[in-house]
Amino acid sequence: MVVNTVVSFPFDVTEDRTRFQRSVIDGDLGYYDTVARKFIPHETLESLLENIIPEKEHLVSENNPRVQQSVNRIRRNLSIYQRNPSDSYAQVFLKYLSNRYLSSIREQKLDAAILYVDVVGSTKLSTQLSPSELSSLIRVFSQEMSIIISRHGGFVLKYAGDAVIAYFPSSDEFGNASENAVRCGNVMDMIIEQSLNFAFQDFALPPIQVRVSIDFGTNEIIFLGPEPDLIGHTITIASKMIRLAKPGHIVIGENAYKQLTESRTSVFSPAGSDIHWDYSDPRTGKIYPIYFSGDRK
Repeated sequence: MVVNTVVSFPFDVTEDRTRFQRSVIDGDLGYYDTVARKFIPHETLESLLENIIPEKEHLVSENNPRVQQSVNRIRRNLSIYQRNPSDSYAQVFLKYLSNRYLSSIREQKLDAAILYVDVVGSTKLSTQLSPSELSSLIRVFSQEMSIIISRHGGFVLKYAGDAVIAYFPSSDEFGNASENAVRCGNVMDMIIEQSLNFAFQDFALPPIQVRVSIDFGTNEIIFLGPEPDLIGHTITIASKMIRLAKPGHIVIGENAYKQLTESRTSVFSPAGSDIHWDYSDPRTGKIYPIYFSGDRK
């Protein structure tokens, strides 16, 4: 296993003087983000960090205060996007944290679980909604998924249309990467049903469903430009698996499955004969086993 040495979350971001410059505007103490070209009051940054800091046991239920916080945030952001269709600062900041994390790793390899989450039927949505409505829907979806990822010890690797790609490092600080990714996937579906779709009703937007794919492995850290990225076999498998997942379900590869506790593996079943999956594991030359959550009938 690759051992990665990194600075602890949230990586002393305010000490990044290249990007964050201490400033006072209209009596408010804060930081000027030189990349986003935006002044961030100190209280706003503290609130943002509080919302995204990882939790060991982040369990969301219907009565959990975070569900209502999510509903309120979605409503607020939808109103903002109607006036100003741009990415929220939370999304910009979370991508920055990912870049900072990958850049802090001394090795060029990272053991991590890769997670894909996307909106089911986005092509159909594009025929039902105006471009501005679809843009607002995707932006809100992306932000909420990003916050859930962060709270489960993961990082946003990139936004790709109606999908969010994340990675969950294997480390002492964050715990079992595959467990974190599966818990994250479960909470994503819960938040979609209890928060996002609930708030969408107020803006005459249709409800959405998501699907998730997860696998674990060693990934290469590369710099093809100013920002780091990940490449590798794990990302390839996760991207291929997601098309097989049913709405509201998770599909995982064998490497992730082997890392899960018995209570987690009990909800997954091997792919049946009805699943067309012929992806060969280059290490074994055999079909790579995948597993599905819930009942696929």
